[in-house]
Amino acid sequence: MKLLGKIPYFIIAGLAWIVIISSCANQGMPTGGPLDSIPPVLIGTQPVYKALNYKGEDVRLTFSEYIIPDEITETLVVSPPLTKKPSIRTKSKTLIVQFNEELLDSTTYSLDFKNSVADNNERNPLENLRFSFSTGDIYDSLRVAGRVINAFNLEPVESALVMLHKNLHDSAVHKVRPDFIAKTDQTGLFMIDNIPPGNYHIFSVNDANSDLMYNEGAEQIAFVDTIVFPLAEFHEEPDTLVKGVDSLLITGHTQFLPEPFYLRHFTEDIFEQYLDSYNRDTRYKCSFVFNESVEDTFKVRLVDSDVTDWYILEPNENMDSLTMWIADTLVAKTDTLVMELSYFQFDSLSQLYIQKDTLELNFIDKEDTSKKRRKQKGDEEEEAVPVPQFSWETNVSTSAFNLNKNIFISAPEPVKYFDSTRVNLYLADDTLKTALNFRFEKDTTAWRRYKLLFNLEPGTEYNLEIDSAACENIYGLTSKEMIKKFKTQEEDYYGTILLKITGVESQMLIQLLKNNDEEEIIVQKEIEEDANVIFDYLAPDKYKVKIVYDKNGNGKWDTGSYQDKYLPERVAYINEVIKVRSNWDNEKSWELKHDPTFYKNIRDLELEEQQKKRAEENARKEKEQQNNPQGGNNMFQGGSSGSTGSGVNIRRQ
Repeated sequence: MKLLGKIPYFIIAGLAWIVIISSCANQGMPTGGPLDSIPPVLIGTQPVYKALNYKGEDVRLTFSEYIIPDEITETLVVSPPLTKKPSIRTKSKTLIVQFNEELLDSTTYSLDFKNSVADNNERNPLENLRFSFSTGDIYDSLRVAGRVINAFNLEPVESALVMLHKNLHDSAVHKVRPDFIAKTDQTGLFMIDNIPPGNYHIFSVNDANSDLMYNEGAEQIAFVDTIVFPLAEFHEEPDTLVKGVDSLLITGHTQFLPEPFYLRHFTEDIFEQYLDSYNRDTRYKCSFVFNESVEDTFKVRLVDSDVTDWYILEPNENMDSLTMWIADTLVAKTDTLVMELSYFQFDSLSQLYIQKDTLELNFIDKEDTSKKRRKQKGDEEEEAVPVPQFSWETNVSTSAFNLNKNIFISAPEPVKYFDSTRVNLYLADDTLKTALNFRFEKDTTAWRRYKLLFNLEPGTEYNLEIDSAACENIYGLTSKEMIKKFKTQEEDYYGTILLKITGVESQMLIQLLKNNDEEEIIVQKEIEEDANVIFDYLAPDKYKVKIVYDKNGNGKWDTGSYQDKYLPERVAYINEVIKVRSNWDNEKSWELKHDPTFYKNIRDLELEEQQKKRAEENARKEKEQQNNPQGGNNMFQGGSSGSTGSGVNIRRQ
């Protein structure tokens, strides 16, 4: 009886023990329920939506929950534009937009909040919120929509200002605030709504200084070269399914015209010449950088000196960066050189005149203390000074030299003469050193550089040799001997891209690009008719392909000009990243179409497949966790570590 009387206590103790063990094995914070994912709901407005004859000083929007007004101030676009920025505040669950000026009479106002209205809890945005009202007895409802992209790479332009001007004068975009405005979203899309009938010019600028005007040369611009006349057409659609009535039910839809615009942002090439920087890099070398090309306009002379032929000019490809090599050693020894630079400039009336700049360029040699220290020590004899020579620079690497590259050699300073017969190329395993026949010529794209043209064999070792003193520079220094042994890449290392291009109507530039944001051009080819374009000897990698409609046939992409009323040259892309594998040919067919709506959406199919597999694997693991939520913490499962003979896991605290 005594034992039976204690049974309830044993039961209570056992239950307590189970509670303690299970609580130790499943520690954690309460979840608090599912996250709020519902955006705020607009439940009331003052005035009402599309109100007429509204004379109030603010707009009030009431939501189903508290909202955060932080982003609204920067995002809200009011059209027609206001002179003063409206004040934004909240009162309970109501958003108040306070106008700080008198609104125009008989005008329909549109307020575009985009995605800036979000709830206070989880910041769920109310997407594409718009509100409108009229201060007169007419509600204007016409609209203009489209997309703004970068003309060079077709990337969407976010937060670009799109403007409608009633003033059709060419200078209006520079001097007059627009009549209606909108801003693009992250995909470049825009819509200007609540427009009255009329004739307009449409522009887009990046509006760097927020003055609602185009600042020539400092901002990007896009424009439509025709007058825009917005209108709306109602298209009736009789409902033949309605029965039991004498007449058909007429339904339909409203089509807004014109069709969406695709505006291409570009920077005008406005001639604005000035000397950007100058420097005396060494005793024999000066550099000058200009904002524009100085081709056929640049002159320089030494002030208070009659010396002539004292320098050699080395321009870059664009002729806007010049390196001056001082060839006269007496001039070079002068620590301070005073020069007068002359070049063309435009005055305020766009008339050419000669601009003259007087510059002072200094150079002081650093004292060489190494010999002085050795003399003070007195324990070393002076070494014989070797005859100075210069070393060649080359693009030749010891192994895996690309078969699609030319061999280049460059001198560090201008060359006086060069005996090219003392440059030799041999097969490395040719003990007799039989010289190979190659073409040697000066590179026209870079000063002081020469190239060897030879069809290199794959997987072959060569020796490139240049005899000592084969070349002498303008300072009397001869070249050192150079011996370079290198091996070419194996042919099966490379892959090929073959493009079958049709629909060619004029000159096109086909560009093979690196697969990065900079889109560096690797190879460019020109075609004027349907053709097969081959990019061969390509290293295994991922590439993009771009086409330029080379309208003027100058072999490069050209920007537009609002001054002269022409648009930038069009471009397009193959909307797929092309992966090149070793010893593999990639064939693509591309039919060119003049499509102003072309949308750049370059897909990396391999990356998408990898992401898909990762998502599937994560979903599988998540499902397993849901099916087995306790996992290894199930107190009734056996365990290898710290387990008792009864198969119960004991977790000590």
